[in-house]
Amino acid sequence: MPWTRKLLSPIALKDGRVIATLSDAARLMLTLPELHARYPHWHYAGELLIMAAGDKKSIEEAEAQLTIALKTEGLI
Repeated sequence: MPWTRKLLSPIALKDGRVIATLSDAARLMLTLPELHARYPHWHYAGELLIMAAGDKKSIEEAEAQLTIALKTEGLI
């Protein structure tokens, strides 16, 4: 899967990290505490990222849901 696909716009986190690719987003999600990973906004973001990596879903939708999840968690 092309996890190196770039987001339309890099997302700068409050802590200085930048999410620029699907791989960056996946790595961030893997660092979440298990409880947070169960939240619906992260679960849906993960599904869309996987589909975007497999070219089955647009990168725009995945990026939009990722942004929602990041805002909900106060990371951006």
